[in-house]
Amino acid sequence: MLLRRLFSLALILLADRVSAQTSPSVPADVRKAMEQLAKEPFRAHMAFLADDLLEGRGTGTRGQELAARYVAAQFEVLGLTPAGTAGTFYQRVPLREVTVVPERCSVTLTENGNPVNLKWGDDFIAPGSAVREDTQVEAPVVFVGYGVTTPDGSYDDYAGVDAKGKIVAYLSGAPPSLPSELRAHVGALREKMRRAVAHGAVGSIVLRPPQQDAILPWARSVMGIRFPSMRWLGPDSRPSDTFPEMRGGAALSTAASERVFQHASKSWGQVLRDAAASKPQSFTLPITAKIQVVSLHREISSPNVVAVLSGSDPSLKSDYVVYSAHTDHLGIGMPINGDSIYNGAADDASGVAALLVLAKAFKSLPHPPARSILFLATTAEEKGLLGADYFAEFPTVPRKSLVADLNMDGASLFYTFDEVVALGGPSSSLNAVIERDASLMGLKLIPDPQPEQLGFVRNDEYSFVRRGIPSVSLGEGFQAKDPNVDGKKLSDDYVRLHYHAPSDDMSQHFDFEASVEFMQINFLVGYDVAQAPERPTWNRNDFFGKAFGHE
Repeated sequence: MLLRRLFSLALILLADRVSAQTSPSVPADVRKAMEQLAKEPFRAHMAFLADDLLEGRGTGTRGQELAARYVAAQFEVLGLTPAGTAGTFYQRVPLREVTVVPERCSVTLTENGNPVNLKWGDDFIAPGSAVREDTQVEAPVVFVGYGVTTPDGSYDDYAGVDAKGKIVAYLSGAPPSLPSELRAHVGALREKMRRAVAHGAVGSIVLRPPQQDAILPWARSVMGIRFPSMRWLGPDSRPSDTFPEMRGGAALSTAASERVFQHASKSWGQVLRDAAASKPQSFTLPITAKIQVVSLHREISSPNVVAVLSGSDPSLKSDYVVYSAHTDHLGIGMPINGDSIYNGAADDASGVAALLVLAKAFKSLPHPPARSILFLATTAEEKGLLGADYFAEFPTVPRKSLVADLNMDGASLFYTFDEVVALGGPSSSLNAVIERDASLMGLKLIPDPQPEQLGFVRNDEYSFVRRGIPSVSLGEGFQAKDPNVDGKKLSDDYVRLHYHAPSDDMSQHFDFEASVEFMQINFLVGYDVAQAPERPTWNRNDFFGKAFGHE
């Protein structure tokens, strides 16, 4: 306990960046280790990973393999222990790549015997199936609100509707009245598909509310669907998280979504108002849909990179605190303003850079934390958290030894901040650690300011949560240290202009002091978790603890 108090005092000094100060009560070795969390090495790693030479680090491409080898080489330089398979730093993830063929895809809506053929890109897009290269379905359509049922049944969009043998149409997102993490979980595509299959549905149509266009323009979604999707393959060669019962699906633009309700018993406007008010809703639509989606399949593999710093406590070193970040991005795609390389500087060259700088800081400690630290650079995050999901399903250390994951997806690049957001934090005892350590740095822990983004299920920590491991993804709130800086505007502008676009490169204006802040809070929390006598626990009656914590 005394060591922790001294360590926390050292971090207060470091958070203020007053590295020249000394005090006889602050262990010099701890302060020196924290000085490794500097912007210069962070920027250097990030710049290499986001360079055009790596061609956007698309999953399974040469560029992403180079990124993985760079990370492994850095781990080896630090003297970390390889923790992949066969004594290497690598865990190969077998994948099925699915590339949709737009010119062979179609959606036809028929009302009162009058068929209307929708147009790819203008009206609809469609993901390919990992089970079949050619999927077809024709059936009546029923609207099921958000397509959500809460675990306790207090909210149920399927109440009173028969979806058996039907195509279900539902809004993207989830009821705003639900707590942030639960909202994200039930709003995830996987859970919506699972719910639809449980009700006997044979296809799906995702409807797009107007507010989604303001966040990410439809044209960007059309570009994005042209990148291959993927699923990891298990030992039986079956693709993960697939639902063969669903024989076809599509997503409609906002304009096409509105047309679906032209002659429905409820207008599009009323549907949106009830959705915003978290009112469950379902009814039969006066249309039949025919959906055909054709795609091409290819088997590939791509590496996770795994390294360990062994703990110093004989009884706790067999436990692991995980730090994760993803090496992949989108690769080469449709040009925007003449640039076709989707570099992924913020997403997530920055997170991997933070992973490497944190590894160096931990390694420089003369006495490592009590528990071991596992550094995990995942692949295929952009394809559905696949590398993290594969590792969590087939870990290279005993799964029961994984006590927590701190995931880093975007290392706070745009403004120094006064607020910390912990996606996943409210579910476990990790929240108290984060709140205490944030306070030591003069920061305030706040709830997720954008729960409608479903961020919790869009990051790699979610894969660990689904295996019963308390996990978080730390990020900044919108309150900047500089009162003249509008943090929300900077964040929104990044998503609107640069997220999953070629312009997410090193030419953006970055504030690397913010990245240092990000690394400090992540170091603090991970160190405290690794030092604590007890491992993190799920909060009493928390949904995720009850649903997954038994594993």
